[in-house]
Amino acid sequence: MSDWRRFWQAWRAEITHIVADRAVLLVIVGGLLFYAVLYPLPYQKSVPGEQAIAVLDSDHSAMARQLIRMADAAPQIRVAARPGSMAEAEALLANDEVHGLLVIPEGFERNVYLGNPTSLSFAGDASYFLIYGNVVEGLLTAATTLSVQTQLMSSLLKGDNPMQIPGHIMPMRVITKPVFNPTSGYLNYIVPAVFVLILHQTLLIAAGSVTIKDRARRFLGQPATSLALAIPLRVASFMLIYLLFAMLYFGFFFRLYGIPHVATPGPLLLFSLLFFMAATLFAIWLGYLLPRPELTTVVVLLSSLPIVFTAGFAWPAESLPRWLDVITLLIPVKPGIQGFLAINQMGAPIISIWREIGVLLGLCALYGSWIGWLAHRQRRLAK
Repeated sequence: MSDWRRFWQAWRAEITHIVADRAVLLVIVGGLLFYAVLYPLPYQKSVPGEQAIAVLDSDHSAMARQLIRMADAAPQIRVAARPGSMAEAEALLANDEVHGLLVIPEGFERNVYLGNPTSLSFAGDASYFLIYGNVVEGLLTAATTLSVQTQLMSSLLKGDNPMQIPGHIMPMRVITKPVFNPTSGYLNYIVPAVFVLILHQTLLIAAGSVTIKDRARRFLGQPATSLALAIPLRVASFMLIYLLFAMLYFGFFFRLYGIPHVATPGPLLLFSLLFFMAATLFAIWLGYLLPRPELTTVVVLLSSLPIVFTAGFAWPAESLPRWLDVITLLIPVKPGIQGFLAINQMGAPIISIWREIGVLLGLCALYGSWIGWLAHRQRRLAK
């Protein structure tokens, strides 16, 4: 038999072990498609619209009523109630009928005209930071606009030059523009990183299970391809399979959900191949350590949440303890997430993620050598 024929027969055997295994096929096809559709659904309406607030007006002045109208006109908030007492306002907050409470103090208009410092108080639930920030932004816009109007009127009454008043009142303006997350929503923030995590974790389950079952067949003396050929073919097979799903994730589903992505195909393809090679070698290494296929799912379930908080997107990696940051770099998903976010969401050139590329290359060398040693050791013990 020619070498090419042995090669194709061995590769066909590897593909058969993947496709004929219902559990593995369910994880690869069913799991990836299921999570791609299900996971982003809660974040579809991730940009908060008008949030209901209550206003407790203790001043009952014309300026206080003007502030309430301006706050109600802001696109971020809606004045839903005007309670007559603090107890009534607290009940509205406790029953979740409103998301915040604006308190206008007594003497508000008098202090503004006299130039005395005055404070507006706002209370709200800050556990939903996007909603809280949206409400505060709307109130700040309304209060700032009213303050500028008041100062403008006071300057005109003093006889100041109308052409110079705007520069005296607001010598500078701040124009904000969100970068990498144009809608300032959860969807653009969390889904790109979690998609990489889903690809990584399902790859661990699938390739780890295939490796454990292949070990069992060899232990029972069933015909099998030599490990020197089987392992590279397994790595290549999973790389190709997951490269197709990566194209689906970073192409079709990103466009479906309106997630911005700016990477050119070349750098994205090169980094994807390196990432899936490291992840597959890591999965095969796990397959040589674990005794039963179902344990790969247990390992993935136990590790998913710690990975989320140490991968650098939910919490800055610089704020982690140094030892923890170094240990988590042994898992390919951490440099993978950081690299994909840099080139796909931030438009960074591939040369700028040399650290992540170096880590993935090091992991390939580490787990590749380790797998070779484990395979040699198990083959010697079997004899």
